[in-house]
Amino acid sequence: MKRITAILAAAMVAVTNPVFAEPGVSEDTIKIGIFAPLTGSASIFGRAAFGAEAVYNEINEKGGIHGRKIEVVREDDGCDAARAISAVRKLTAQDDVFMIHGGVCSGTVMAVRDDLERQNVPFVILGAASAGIVKPFKKNLFQPIPNSDVVATQMVDFAMSRPGTAKIALISHTDEWGETNSRVATEHLKNAYGLDISLKLALERSTTDATPQILQLRNAQPDFVLAMLYPAETALLVRDAHKFGMTTPILGNFGVSLEDTRDRVGDMAAMANFYTFYAYEPALSSPEIEPWTKMIAKYFPDHRADTFSYEAMGGALAVIEALKQAGPDLTRDKFIGAMESITDFQSGILNTPITFSADNHAGVNGGAMIAYRDGKPTVLKTWSE
Repeated sequence: MKRITAILAAAMVAVTNPVFAEPGVSEDTIKIGIFAPLTGSASIFGRAAFGAEAVYNEINEKGGIHGRKIEVVREDDGCDAARAISAVRKLTAQDDVFMIHGGVCSGTVMAVRDDLERQNVPFVILGAASAGIVKPFKKNLFQPIPNSDVVATQMVDFAMSRPGTAKIALISHTDEWGETNSRVATEHLKNAYGLDISLKLALERSTTDATPQILQLRNAQPDFVLAMLYPAETALLVRDAHKFGMTTPILGNFGVSLEDTRDRVGDMAAMANFYTFYAYEPALSSPEIEPWTKMIAKYFPDHRADTFSYEAMGGALAVIEALKQAGPDLTRDKFIGAMESITDFQSGILNTPITFSADNHAGVNGGAMIAYRDGKPTVLKTWSE
């Protein structure tokens, strides 16, 4: 927490006679638009908005940036592309925001990114992890979280960090998201370790019984199972694996949290062999994460913080750093340039530093896994830790 205090304190720079002619910038405010699924079936992911806004509220309480306070305008996109387009148009045309810090569903981000590029509106991703978001490269768009390529690679590397690993199975949805993540994992396993996926299975969305897949996995006896699945189907796989006595470690992806899976499964014993990607330095429920949890609770007392609540806090701190570096005469171009100058930025919440450059806006190139060890959430970079 000392790191965030230092970042926020450094941003409190007093100025005189500021120049402001940019949209969303006045003598005493910087207007930031946030859009996320705050309602609906994907609202679990929209919790990232509360973490980001808590960081912005905290910097305001400490005096702001160059004499300006951040004003957040929040919109609900329901994880729907059409609603996201409407929300972003409102934020840019009606609310006249300086920048957007939004998007946790990749489909909504893809629906609005070209229009924001045309307007040269800085667009910092809130939580959407698709690697395709930053392909092709867009000058105004930054992704300060681990993307899907990083996650798939980390899952493979974690499995291979256990001595003797020779057989890795993969189960995924058959949609574009599942196939893309599966392809990255398959290619990395082959290129880095000379191995092929030993068994690839499909599990469709909204499936309520994973018995056929579990029986195939149990018969194949892989050393690990990579699960490129959404939260409900991941929990189904974990629950049915336990029911049939399968003890093969199952590795989940970034869109799946440890505590949500535990709650869906409803049996701690079933969680013994489940590991999922984890982007943060402090472990869940640890004393180290408590200051971040308290920050969210301070501004959103009715919100129960979980894994997804912390997702955008590192990105919000990077935004604050760039606003500070851009100086008192703030423009969108200066902000974009300042974001591109961020190197090895230690946010204090993410377990990997944020680095951008003039030709690379995918800012987080690493991560870890988290699992229950002796009943406690434990962050693991490798199997042996």
